[in-house]
Amino acid sequence: MTVLAPLIVLLVAWALASKSEFYGDAVQSLIKVVPYIIALLALFMSVWYQNSNSFYLVCFVLITYIFIVVSQKNISMLSEVVTMVSILLPVNALWLGFSRERGVFSSYGRKKALIILVQLIWIFVNMMSKSGTPATGDMTESFIGIRVPAVVLYIISVGLLLSCYILKNINMNIIYMAILITSVLSLYFANRILLVSIFTSAIFVIVVIALFDVSYSLAFYDTLTGVYSRRALEQELLKLGNKKYAIAMVDLDRFKHINDTYGHDVGDEVLKMVASLLDKNSGPGKVFRYGGEEFVVLFTRTNYNDVMPLLERMRRAIERRPFILRSDNRPAEKPEKNRIKPSKGKGKINITVSIGLAQKTESLKTCFDVIKKADEALYKSKNSGRNCVTKI
Repeated sequence: MTVLAPLIVLLVAWALASKSEFYGDAVQSLIKVVPYIIALLALFMSVWYQNSNSFYLVCFVLITYIFIVVSQKNISMLSEVVTMVSILLPVNALWLGFSRERGVFSSYGRKKALIILVQLIWIFVNMMSKSGTPATGDMTESFIGIRVPAVVLYIISVGLLLSCYILKNINMNIIYMAILITSVLSLYFANRILLVSIFTSAIFVIVVIALFDVSYSLAFYDTLTGVYSRRALEQELLKLGNKKYAIAMVDLDRFKHINDTYGHDVGDEVLKMVASLLDKNSGPGKVFRYGGEEFVVLFTRTNYNDVMPLLERMRRAIERRPFILRSDNRPAEKPEKNRIKPSKGKGKINITVSIGLAQKTESLKTCFDVIKKADEALYKSKNSGRNCVTKI
């Protein structure tokens, strides 16, 4: 959805813009108001989720939209606004795209606000300096256009954001790319306010979709391990109804000892590693963090007889992957080959898991019954010496 939703919004905006000349006065008036409404929603959601990058980008786009509206009757003012925005917007998108998120009203957020405010004041001063300049162009032209240096900045910004998305899979980079592409259309037709309103509204819609995606992630993904959360498991179980399914309870062996011996930071890293291995080797199963060091793997489209081999594969994958403790003198960056002898770490921790499996039957009618049985099977694995799989 992160990839498809902005594309769909852009296509819808383009379709609306292509029919703009056929809209009546009432529809045109409504379209010109829509950007403000969606922008307010985007700002509210940004504050709610403390997403300063989205908040200040929306502020920049909204206020520059107002500048474009104000300068519609003076081609010199409008050209100046378009020139400056077309340079600053890709720079801001790139900056905010790589900026760490630390809240809207934190000291870090206030520094972002100051930078954006200085930019907006600079645009306003330059725009007003052109208010007395005689018009040198025709406001009836079909487009204003964007100058070559700005086009180069757009290409560089989109290229860097795309590269980062491919290498690090940061979804927000796709959002910033979509915003930049949409803004090109908005600025290109800056002297046609109806088109500007449509494409600016599309920018704010894209931001709102991204913030909904953030809220979904917070609700249904475990922030530490990256797998589905317990709330997501509850929602998934409600969908099953009378379908046949199997539930595996997975528990790390002697996890308290790891926390007590090496500290909770190491414990968190161990949980991340185990969650990653479970997810990688679960096949058609879905992995959820149930709580603490306990995970649930839900199988809905797999034959019960095929589940045990999958669980054995998961158990062996974890058993064969020791956790390497970082050395105290480990460099922050990977050293060049043949220059520095690589750190071998301080040692390793052998990780194992115990697993209990149960499936829905005539006697186990509800998901709670199945989970309880899987938990009983898990304790049998614990009592049998750990690092094994038991089914009931």
